[in-house]
Amino acid sequence: MRRYDEHVEVRTTDLGDGSAGRPDAFIWRDRLHVVTEVLATWSEREAWWEVDVRRGEPAAYERTVWRVEAGPGRWAGTGVYDLALTVPVGRPVARPVLAGAAVGGPVPRAGAGAPAGTQGEWVLLCRLD
Repeated sequence: MRRYDEHVEVRTTDLGDGSAGRPDAFIWRDRLHVVTEVLATWSEREAWWEVDVRRGEPAAYERTVWRVEAGPGRWAGTGVYDLALTVPVGRPVARPVLAGAAVGGPVPRAGAGAPAGTQGEWVLLCRLD
């Protein structure tokens, strides 16, 4: 397993209610990785005593981790990745979507992490070898 903790842009399924669904694709190191299968998902909560409330941070964060099989292309093969969506506890999560990130389409060049206006942040935690 290799740990990365790098911000990524993620396209998710549309649940129809404005909330984030399962990851369909993500951009990591300027390459579009298409998710072929979701292997597992779980939630984790950050310890409240590890957050510095004096800096104006929320009291705690909750993170949903998605273990996915994905690959950067048809011939490159696939790998297993852990993607995490981290949100402050008690705040709604807007649906993070990559505009124009259709498979074979142009790769958006927006900033890292969740798009502007979302309350969450996507991070690639690790790649399992």
